[in-house]
Amino acid sequence: MVREDQTGIWENLGSILDVIPEDSIAVAVYILGALIILWCWYEIQKRLPQPLGGITWVIVFALIATPSISEGPNSSVAPAFFGFLFGLLTKDSSLIWSNLSLMTLVIGLGLVIGYFWSKYVSKKSVVDNSSAVKSSTPL
Repeated sequence: MVREDQTGIWENLGSILDVIPEDSIAVAVYILGALIILWCWYEIQKRLPQPLGGITWVIVFALIATPSISEGPNSSVAPAFFGFLFGLLTKDSSLIWSNLSLMTLVIGLGLVIGYFWSKYVSKKSVVDNSSAVKSSTPL
């Protein structure tokens, strides 16, 4: 039940939302939701041991952000994990394997990038520590 003086607010809000295309709203909600979930998982994984936290973040990223191979009007918005689950429910093996292969590709790329990033950070910290020691003088 809405008071009479508030009905104009809801009508204006509804007319504003009618102007925005449905696909744009779906993509915006998907991207914003994925960013919120990934930020929350980042806050959790900071407390995990070093390699485990990064690996779980890559897996969560792959489950949420890998695009799907599906049919339908908003299929490009759905993550591949939902396409994988839909394939399991309908027993469509081609849908299962296509979405699973996309997710494993993203996980593999993320793990390779994470490996090289950890090597870069470890080399950078060694160089920073050695330059800090050399720049100090005993006088």
